[in-house]
Amino acid sequence: MEQKSETVVSVSMLKLNVWVLAASIVLLVGVGLLHVLLFGEASLTVTFSGLLLFFIAMMVIVCLHEVIHLVGFRYIGGVSRQELAWGFNWKMGVVYAHAKKPITVEQMQKVLLLPLVPTGLLPMVLGVALDHFSLSILGVLLTAGCFGDFVLYRKLSKFPGHATVLDHPSKPEFTVYE
Repeated sequence: MEQKSETVVSVSMLKLNVWVLAASIVLLVGVGLLHVLLFGEASLTVTFSGLLLFFIAMMVIVCLHEVIHLVGFRYIGGVSRQELAWGFNWKMGVVYAHAKKPITVEQMQKVLLLPLVPTGLLPMVLGVALDHFSLSILGVLLTAGCFGDFVLYRKLSKFPGHATVLDHPSKPEFTVYE
């Protein structure tokens, strides 16, 4: 029987958080400049109800992001519903989606990038298009939140598309079998 090589691919949460913060700042400045150039200002009024709505929207969209990963595992990776899980890692403060069955590198790359447009870029673009700066800020934070998926996508790029990937149940890491 052929022995497959096994490589653990992981992301340092500290490094990732630094990159997410940097990406958030760059995107926020860029989106703010777009608002100023297009509409003459980038104004934001903070109220308790507005802040509450913002955080509720953030939580709902973060959960939707993970649901989209689950849909990707199901329909791109062919993982059965019984082999899918999602939850919240209290220690790391992250919501996660998990496939208990291995899928190919090519499938995993698609699954990783699937939520970027609907849960990140779309709110940001809509915020700019509608001159709704708080929606733009929400989109910036959600787009920056997709950065971990993008980092994992890039790390997978060095492996052949047919290699298999087993997702870690609760951490941003997986094992690649070649």
